[in-house]
Amino acid sequence: MRLLRLMLVLLIASVAGADTVAPEDAAHEIRLFSGPSFWTGNPDMPEAEAVAVDPDGRIVEVYAVKPKGLPWPEIVLPGSFALPGIHDAHLHVSGIGRVQEQVRLEDCRSAKEVREKVWIWAAEHPEAQVIRGRGWDQSRWPGEEFPDWEDLEGVDERPIYLRRVDGHAAWLNRAMLRLANITAETPEPSGGRIHRSIGGAPTGLLIDNAIDLVEAVLPEPTRAERERWLLAGLNACADAGLVAVHDMGQSVATCETAERLAAAGQLPIRLFVYLEGSHDDSMGAMSGFSRYDKFQVMGMKYYTDGALGSRGAALLADYDDEPGNQGLLVVEPAELDRLVAMVHRRGFQVAIHAIGDRGNRVALAAIGKAQEDDLGRRHRVEHAQVVHPDDFARFLAEGVVASMQPTHCTSDLRWAEQRIGAKRALGAYAWRTFADLGVPLAFGSDAPVEHWDPLPGIDAAVTRQASTGEPVDGWYPDQRLSWQEAVTGFTEGAAYAVHREEDLGRITVGRLFDVTVLETDPRSDDSTWSGVRPVALVVGGERVR
Repeated sequence: MRLLRLMLVLLIASVAGADTVAPEDAAHEIRLFSGPSFWTGNPDMPEAEAVAVDPDGRIVEVYAVKPKGLPWPEIVLPGSFALPGIHDAHLHVSGIGRVQEQVRLEDCRSAKEVREKVWIWAAEHPEAQVIRGRGWDQSRWPGEEFPDWEDLEGVDERPIYLRRVDGHAAWLNRAMLRLANITAETPEPSGGRIHRSIGGAPTGLLIDNAIDLVEAVLPEPTRAERERWLLAGLNACADAGLVAVHDMGQSVATCETAERLAAAGQLPIRLFVYLEGSHDDSMGAMSGFSRYDKFQVMGMKYYTDGALGSRGAALLADYDDEPGNQGLLVVEPAELDRLVAMVHRRGFQVAIHAIGDRGNRVALAAIGKAQEDDLGRRHRVEHAQVVHPDDFARFLAEGVVASMQPTHCTSDLRWAEQRIGAKRALGAYAWRTFADLGVPLAFGSDAPVEHWDPLPGIDAAVTRQASTGEPVDGWYPDQRLSWQEAVTGFTEGAAYAVHREEDLGRITVGRLFDVTVLETDPRSDDSTWSGVRPVALVVGGERVR
């Protein structure tokens, strides 16, 4: 049927402007989208003025010049510039929804500012049993020292639980320490760290797996909360111009909610899910979910290490600014090998969080052992922030997707070299190195760690500059990408990472018509990508924004 439609379109296009009249039903089946200039991502026809789309949402023709005389309804989109629909290849959908109901701490420039924000929020939410917040970053504070429970003393008698911006550290008050029963006698958890005073008492700061001590005593979200956070996160992503998201570390319960909403046609954009590998029920549930147009379970999310900002990323040598500390492996390599092999045998992907050079090496080793010569899964390493020079080529050899977040670079550049030194920084956030080797790149944001707006991500990949415009030439500028390469990381590269490059990622015949439309065309000045506003969103031929 689709082939017949395509033949009909080509016939009509060949005689457009003549006296021939197309069959009446064709006018009701095909729609012509026009308005902005379309950048297609197709090197054979990079620019287009109009796109014909069938009732199934698939592209049947792309026109370099808008044709005249065609009998189809025309949909004129607003804005000036349209891209293939932008994906975020790594974020946490429910986290985006949930963080909007907590204390937002991203803009705080001191522990005192955090204290004031928490005090205001607590006064406005007397019903909250636990005061939760996220976004603090001690690297932005004078002295860059980690906070402790004393900094929260007197704010509120209720437990206070504040996650660092990267989610890999938590700051507690005394009430939360008591609720979690964390004392001087609490043993150090495997893959985690409890910061302690000289006498051994907990300071209120937990790193990586130590955070589980708190999560274990907090109530599970209700079904209503899961649905509210999921839809709030997806709608926020749609508002930002995203047609699809790769949700990393989703619980089985939230995935069941997503499946139910997908079956009812209530998901606004495409949702590709990687279940949280640390949850006992994930492995058994992975293959039990149905696939829908806007929903698919792709595999499992695992971790090798923590984050650079909290010095939990696993390094092959000591941190430059903390001798004796090489970070944390949050899962033993032998256990990771076992888990990755299980997922591979079942035909699914693994997405492995790896930030430090040791963490990346462990992830690559686990993937290599699991797949041997079977490279078809397109297993992924998430972040790949610091890679040893010997290991870049292993990504290509093992068929691994480098799933990276450009704004991590521009957020971290203030202090990254302090952590790892100039030599290791040559292999940090190294998009150009990966691209030149031919390693597939899929770009995202890691929201709510960073904001889910994808345009600053394109800007970061192109400029490697902070929002202040510094450094002038970019941080390690040899790693910059062209705007076309950066956009491809958020479009076709992300689609490739979820085995959908035949359907998504380009505006070309046969693929689904997903587009992100921008108010202005940023191509004339690379530095303007982060200031562009999305004005329309089309998913599968249907405008959703």
